[in-house]
Amino acid sequence: MPDFLAVIAGKDEFLVEEDALKFYREAVKKAGSDADTQIISAQITRVEDALQIEREFSEAIATLSMFGGKKVIWLRNLNWMAGTKQSESAEVKESLTHMLELVAKSNDLVSIIISASPLDGRRKDLQALKSVANEFIVHTFASQKPWENQGEQTVMQISRVTALFKKLGIKFEPDVPEVLVGRVGESTRMVLMEVEKLAIYVGPGGTVKARDVLFIVPPFGEGEFFEPIEAFAARDLKWALESLDRYFFNESSCRPLLAGLQNRLRLLIQIRSLADSGDLKITATGIPKGQFETAVGRHAATFGSAAKSSANVFSQNTWYVSTQVAPAAFHYTLSELIDLQLACTECFDISNSGGDDEVALRAIFLRALAVRR
Repeated sequence: MPDFLAVIAGKDEFLVEEDALKFYREAVKKAGSDADTQIISAQITRVEDALQIEREFSEAIATLSMFGGKKVIWLRNLNWMAGTKQSESAEVKESLTHMLELVAKSNDLVSIIISASPLDGRRKDLQALKSVANEFIVHTFASQKPWENQGEQTVMQISRVTALFKKLGIKFEPDVPEVLVGRVGESTRMVLMEVEKLAIYVGPGGTVKARDVLFIVPPFGEGEFFEPIEAFAARDLKWALESLDRYFFNESSCRPLLAGLQNRLRLLIQIRSLADSGDLKITATGIPKGQFETAVGRHAATFGSAAKSSANVFSQNTWYVSTQVAPAAFHYTLSELIDLQLACTECFDISNSGGDDEVALRAIFLRALAVRR
């Protein structure tokens, strides 16, 4: 068995690299000043690369120090379990099996650190080393919607955002960390970079607003926040039209945006109905604390299934509904929201018939935001 073995894997390469570097430095320090060190880049772009890396790794383990000292090897950025075409090939899987067997059988003069990212959660290859590893860490995936799943990584990222803003001397609205993580939370590195960018944008001592995040920070990965929806929610015509310009600069289809808008409208119609019936009081900042929970106890059973759906407002996270969705219901009447939902259907029909997506969507926003009923 190796003297020390650390296995760190996950989808977020920043977190994997951070932990691996920490263990590598600890192993080097423990091995002493006469130890040999070797860092092997384990990234493959072709299937043929795997065999070459396997040979290099095998030689590194077999070749010990001339003076009898210990050796520390870091197999870095192993992307052989990423769910790509290359990682699914039989040759790569065979080389990976050989390497993992070699790790488990290496002698106690060798310390090994393995950092694997990105990692397809379905791959269990590394589990073969769990029983012999001194450190075995698989980072959980970040939630794309932090209000739906306050997982370990999401909580950690929100905490880091908060700490970095404070370190930079920047104030921020309460929902900014959640909005930022929801927008780029698949990458911790990207999250922290965007915090620094926002700090530069608002200037020393400035305050970051959720609107700034939507304006400055581009969506990452599968993020589904859309600035035009937030502009619609704020009933801000100027911002809405500018955000549509930005959206259609990168996108040609209105369908993703329409789908997001319809989901939001379904929730708003339910919230507005509850407010009109006297079950909720809505303000420009949302639903006062405790009122949504009371409404859940009173009406949730009527909806039956607790499965999360925009058709069931009671299946949503309380924080999300109360602070992120409800403020828009303050700005619209129930009839306006229903008319908007019908207009979205018309816009889909225009898109399906080959019409101009941007013109159709801009017309919806103009009708909804320019005139109050």
